[in-house]
Amino acid sequence: MKKSDQKYDKPEYFSYESLKMIKTDGTEELISGNYLGIKKKIIPTKGWFNIQKEYYPNGNIKLKRIYNKTSKGDYGLMYEFDEYGKLTKTTNFDEGWKTSFEAVTEIAKEYIQKYNYKIDVSANAVINTDPQWNKQYVKIWRKENDGKKYWQIGLNKGHDDNPDDKKCERVVILMDDSSGKVLKNEHYFDWYNRFFKEL
Repeated sequence: MKKSDQKYDKPEYFSYESLKMIKTDGTEELISGNYLGIKKKIIPTKGWFNIQKEYYPNGNIKLKRIYNKTSKGDYGLMYEFDEYGKLTKTTNFDEGWKTSFEAVTEIAKEYIQKYNYKIDVSANAVINTDPQWNKQYVKIWRKENDGKKYWQIGLNKGHDDNPDDKKCERVVILMDDSSGKVLKNEHYFDWYNRFFKEL
């Protein structure tokens, strides 16, 4: 740890304060805290996931987990620690899911190519976290319905890319989690709507 960073890991520095830091590589760190502890949200410029860390007032780590940049929900592993920094619990939010996030991005690549989108979905891509009707972006999320598990992929092409009709171009793909197969997909145009259809 650099000497200049040490003060940001001291709980007393964050008595009812918050701080935003931007590192040289563009990674953002949002830090807030009070006498109960510290929360740190790390937003890397590349990759699909943000990182959240929580600390006890004594400075020891309390919790560490990840969040999908493009949708709500629980993904990956969550680690919980006691006040002495000892790991006490690991929760695997991917348990029970058969298809990996990486496999879903491979399906997304096929549809990106098929419909001529210019979106990078690789593990080290810069993922657009601000979905707007006038931009190209991708969203990946998963859901459960009647005891079955599904993944959905949404692709958005801004209306400026479709000047004849001035509508957003959308592609939504529904995948079965157990088989990893695409069940259906829909290609449609929508007036300035930021929400993808649920299939």
